[in-house]
Amino acid sequence: MRRKTSILISVIFVILCACLGWWLVVDLKNALFPDKLAKSDHSSDPRKPSGQTNRYTPPHSFRSNQRDQFDDGTTVEMLASANPNEAILHFPSADSYGGFLAALSQSKVTLEQRLDPLHAIRISYTDLADLQELLENENITTRSALSRVPDRPFPSSDLEPGAVGFGAELLSWLGITGDHSSWGAGVKVAVLDTGIVPHSTLPPLAAISNIIEPPDNPDDTNGHGTAVASIIAGRERQASGIAPAVDLISIRVSGEQGITDSFSLAAGMLAAIDAGADLINLSLGSYEDSSLIQEATAMVQNSGILIVAAAGNDGQDNAAYPAAYQGVVSVGAVDGRGEHLNFSNFGSYLYITAPGYFINTAWPGGKYVQFSGTSASAPVVTGILAAIMSDGSGKKVSATEALSLLTNYADDAGIPGPDSEYGYGIVDIRRIINRSTPGIVDVAITDQRIVTTQQGQVLQVTIQNRGTQALINTLLDVSLPGGNRQSTITTLVVGDSHTSSIPINLSSIPSGTSFQVVSSLSVNARTADITPDNNQRADNFTAP
Repeated sequence: MRRKTSILISVIFVILCACLGWWLVVDLKNALFPDKLAKSDHSSDPRKPSGQTNRYTPPHSFRSNQRDQFDDGTTVEMLASANPNEAILHFPSADSYGGFLAALSQSKVTLEQRLDPLHAIRISYTDLADLQELLENENITTRSALSRVPDRPFPSSDLEPGAVGFGAELLSWLGITGDHSSWGAGVKVAVLDTGIVPHSTLPPLAAISNIIEPPDNPDDTNGHGTAVASIIAGRERQASGIAPAVDLISIRVSGEQGITDSFSLAAGMLAAIDAGADLINLSLGSYEDSSLIQEATAMVQNSGILIVAAAGNDGQDNAAYPAAYQGVVSVGAVDGRGEHLNFSNFGSYLYITAPGYFINTAWPGGKYVQFSGTSASAPVVTGILAAIMSDGSGKKVSATEALSLLTNYADDAGIPGPDSEYGYGIVDIRRIINRSTPGIVDVAITDQRIVTTQQGQVLQVTIQNRGTQALINTLLDVSLPGGNRQSTITTLVVGDSHTSSIPINLSSIPSGTSFQVVSSLSVNARTADITPDNNQRADNFTAP
């Protein structure tokens, strides 16, 4: 459909924004490029950059070097703006960037903001034809997605039947007991979100950067960023954080509607670098990739900053950016049973999982709410990393070293090893704290599933040694339809997982009938298992 006036473009843009869900995708292509200029065609693979290259044959070019282009051959990346009558332009080099700025100064298009290190600008226009004239001779890739945080991150319990929330028990579930008030001291954590509003449970902010201006009344602020911050650094029992002594840096990249665009997000990343952040928490994202955010992410990582990002809440095998980028710690969600939550995105890019269901958090206006989603899981991981980095006596290890410990001592879940639902497993700070304490016995049943092999159907039971001593002759007892079966694991070294395969005959069970399998472990050790609750597991199955 041809857009003839910029007023019509603005109206359509606002309507689209109002209709979108959690991860906002705005089809801005048709608004910015009428049919006479561009053909709109997004890639069907969300893991790949979407948008087609639009080629024109103009009389002139603002580029002095025709080879000045992105890897895909395009010369300008155009991205959606969160504001009407605006566009974001990203250029492959200083040469094309400078050339365009020179051409822009002679046009009716207005320069609103610029990010020189990333060769990106935000521009506004009154007449779309003016923008077309500037870009008519360029090979353009358009990106239509905006990132956002959840509108109401408080899903009702019927979204996850049987799921168990954390409430005020997050810390005890993670294995945090006693005084941890000095954890995270000296570690700078930047929260790129809707902004952090002062609250009694939060420490004073170390720095504030408002890429998006906040409302005059702080209580009117979208509370998503405040809730995220309290999971990291809350000091009161009503909203207890993991690393209360961190230096919190509030970088507001999203407004009250929870929407942000690539320019604001990239600007927030640069602000985090300038603030000297050690860790960045990003509980927001988009399903569309862009070279602008790729470059901003790389710049952050090259500065030695570790990014922790939410995997997304759409319950699908889909890459959410920036969580899906190489080197970003993408976090999924589990409930109080340690079970993958249905809303939590999954996929090969998922790095780790953490609590993310009905967690007590702070909210503007001195309020407290129960907060759910991978938006909550990401700051759990950020807080644990900060705590590993500093126990209060100064930074002991780097963010990269802390991530290595977090990974090596994660609780295996699902199929053995990294998988698409749990990544490397579920965070367990108890194991990290106790890693140098000898003689700890802790074995757990991590998964039960029925699989079909060439020899028939078998029950696979996986166990993991989460203690600090090797286990000898651990007995696995399994209650199956038709009787009990036993298996002995002769040796299980520290940290390793083992899967026992037990034949199961389901021919006597009518098809569609539910049945239960109960497995339990008996440990041959001089000391008792410190967490006996995970030595038994019951799962329901349905006969084929």
